[in-house]
Amino acid sequence: MAEPATKTSNAFMYTIGCQMNVLDSELALASLEGDGLNVVDNTKDADVLLVNTCSVREKAEEKAYSWLGRMKLLKRQNPDVVIGVLGCMAQKEGKLIFRRAPYVDIVAGTAHFTKIDEYVRQVRATGKRILAVGRDEEVETEKRLKARETRHSAYVAVMRGCDHHCTYCVVPNTRGMETSRPLEEIVEECKILVGEGTQEITLLGQNIDSYGKRLKPRRRTLSELLYAVADVPGLKRLRFITSHPSDLKPELFQAFKDLPNLMPYLHFPAQSGSDEVLKRMRRGYTFERYMELVSAAREAVPDMGLAGDTIIGFCGETEEDFEKTVELHERTRYQNAYIFMYSERDYTPAKQQGLADDVPLEDKKRRINKLMKLQRQWAEEENQKKVGQITEIFGEGPSKKDPTKQEGRNPQNQVVIVESGRDLTGQFYKAEITKATNAALYGRLV
Repeated sequence: MAEPATKTSNAFMYTIGCQMNVLDSELALASLEGDGLNVVDNTKDADVLLVNTCSVREKAEEKAYSWLGRMKLLKRQNPDVVIGVLGCMAQKEGKLIFRRAPYVDIVAGTAHFTKIDEYVRQVRATGKRILAVGRDEEVETEKRLKARETRHSAYVAVMRGCDHHCTYCVVPNTRGMETSRPLEEIVEECKILVGEGTQEITLLGQNIDSYGKRLKPRRRTLSELLYAVADVPGLKRLRFITSHPSDLKPELFQAFKDLPNLMPYLHFPAQSGSDEVLKRMRRGYTFERYMELVSAAREAVPDMGLAGDTIIGFCGETEEDFEKTVELHERTRYQNAYIFMYSERDYTPAKQQGLADDVPLEDKKRRINKLMKLQRQWAEEENQKKVGQITEIFGEGPSKKDPTKQEGRNPQNQVVIVESGRDLTGQFYKAEITKATNAALYGRLV
């Protein structure tokens, strides 16, 4: 019989980064729960301390190391504490993490989330560090039901990795090439989730539009997958992220029209509005092509909610390049946009090809401040148009800003906050929008 992973059986996970990381944290915690641990929400009660990391931006890695620095104090107080670094930074940095943080016990990359229980046992039994960054194993994504934060909504990974090699991006290095799960396996997982009480499922992939291209005995498409999952009895809402403009197929818009439980929301990163910058980024499309796709999406689904990602100050970006990005935002009118300053990353094509991070920091700051101010203005203008409308909300629980109120999401994935004397978590309800800001909608129950 296997030796228990821990003596006091308490684990804490700090998750940094994207929705895929949230799912991966669930996988790791599920493996530990299966080995007898309890998941706790604070570090002081835990003897297994884990951080699931992100390497997309330098700031995310700094956040991970800052957290590790604080955990060092707990390790001094209790040498039996096991500290683990998981995910993308672990995959990218490997044993370098042990040099910078020698009190870390486990460094486990992006293919090892379901084996964290084994690694904790090994550390307990031998006192030796574990380095696991090989990519020759498949992640058993369906084995994580117990560790989910909520029964009402769930993430389901349909593929992992990315083939695009955008020059700024470290994902192909940390996540590997694209691999898709069989359609039937995904549908079966969704059926299990709905049977457990899930009403909303979000399908995840770093580049989900290319789902299924290497599956055998025949290729599959994202549209096929959406029709199959949407047909799961009892599934009320279906979403997917993230889309790449060079891979999006026209039939996807037909799926939005045909499937009433496929929500009108598209996370559709442009990254830049400049054709020259897009070329250096190796994105595979132009400003005009991107706008054509935006127009097609809104023609097919007039109430489509669009979200975007934008990088400011990429190698060689001029003022003219930046103004094209401003124009793209103004024309697209994203309901929300994730805007970041470019930071050079090791192991990216940009670094390997010698593309200079040559935009001065003061220019990056000025440009990002300008765009963020305009984006907030445009988002609020669009949200004001929703005042007076009645929309269906899926409740997520007490508002993070004001726990006396309830918040949920509309079909376009926007936060809607309402006054209510009862917990609306996991419930569908109607609300009339009475107020709007750039970041949220406010309403009253009807």
